[in-house]
Amino acid sequence: MRFETFIAARHLKNRHKSGFISLITFISIAGVGVGVMALIVVLAVMSGFDRELKNKIVNVQPHLRIEKLGGIDTAESDIAKIRAAGGTHLKTVAPFVEGQGIIRSNDSATGVIVKGMDTAREDMGIFERHILYGNLDLSSEARDTTKRRLLFFHRKIHEEIGGILLGEELAAILRVHVGDRVNLISPFQENPESLLPQRAQSTPFVVKGIFRVGMNDFDTALVLVDIHQAQKLYHLDNRVTGISLRFHDVDEAQRWKYLLRGEFNADYFLRSWYDMNHNFFQALKVEKSVMTILLALIILVAAFNIVSTLIMIVMEKTKDIGILRALGATRASIRRIFVLEGFGVGIMGVAAGTLAGLALAFNLNAVSDFLKQTTGLEVFPSDIYYFDKIPTEVHAPDVALIVVFAMIAAVLAGIYPAHRAASLNPVEALHYE
Repeated sequence: MRFETFIAARHLKNRHKSGFISLITFISIAGVGVGVMALIVVLAVMSGFDRELKNKIVNVQPHLRIEKLGGIDTAESDIAKIRAAGGTHLKTVAPFVEGQGIIRSNDSATGVIVKGMDTAREDMGIFERHILYGNLDLSSEARDTTKRRLLFFHRKIHEEIGGILLGEELAAILRVHVGDRVNLISPFQENPESLLPQRAQSTPFVVKGIFRVGMNDFDTALVLVDIHQAQKLYHLDNRVTGISLRFHDVDEAQRWKYLLRGEFNADYFLRSWYDMNHNFFQALKVEKSVMTILLALIILVAAFNIVSTLIMIVMEKTKDIGILRALGATRASIRRIFVLEGFGVGIMGVAAGTLAGLALAFNLNAVSDFLKQTTGLEVFPSDIYYFDKIPTEVHAPDVALIVVFAMIAAVLAGIYPAHRAASLNPVEALHYE
């Protein structure tokens, strides 16, 4: 009776150990899965942000801009030269005027970048898609204004007032709406060779439209006017600040910068969209790399869990390993068993994490909406990020790299426990059993 009780207790003990090991194995699989899922989702979101920000920048700024010190006075002949060289690669070529100024309303004033656009030739698509109020009509309109001369004498003046487009944030700062009047104050120098300081000139404009492109730099500090109004504003006569080029493939800008360099003399300088935003995109690249490294640590932690799980299995199966060794099993075969065990845990975790990560990445906005409706938690406030939804873009090379890294970590995690199991002496393994 005592012997049967001992056997039953030993059986229950072994079942308890097996259940404990299975739980730890499941936790190890879940750890690998969570790490893989987190990496896939975060890289998809960061790639989506890169894409959206790049699209906004290259849609507002020229893909390639050609400028000249003192302004370009041969814009039309230069445009013809560019069109002949660019051929079908070019989408649009247009002159522009750009300068700094101060915009003032009755309530406020702030510094802005003034851009004179040739709306007939320039691509205004992004502003057309993101116009909130009004329209893109930058033409001048006639208005009667009253000016006071001396003390009591007033005189009505008939004048042409140009149209202007403002960003939503800038309009809020100035407290203006469509149809309101603002003044642009621009510095100019009548004689460039003169040592006298620059003078300031105030020019009235009427707000024709308010846009929101979703980037703070553009929505708070960019105003658009007609190119002829800008030439008057900066006293350029028939000169322009530069020529903007847009290509069907935005990534062609860098190549065409060097191809067109030979068409112009040393007074001209060419800059692509990447040159003008180099630091910004480098910062995004560094941020993505750092996030990848930090989240990869989750997979490494899961790999350590696999190590501890396999070591516990080795300790529990010491007798079985000893029996196998006594029956003629080689060290290599024992080692192979535990390496395959680590590989099995890794492949199950990677498979589960990859499927969950892809499912979450492709349905992230639905999950965000569900959390908002059920818990009231707004994961992605649109008024902060200016995006209507969370931008995601899954890159197959990123997913493949994550899968390979996780599998390598899982296989390496099984090497030490496998070596320990293979090194057991069968006599010692069976001595206490």
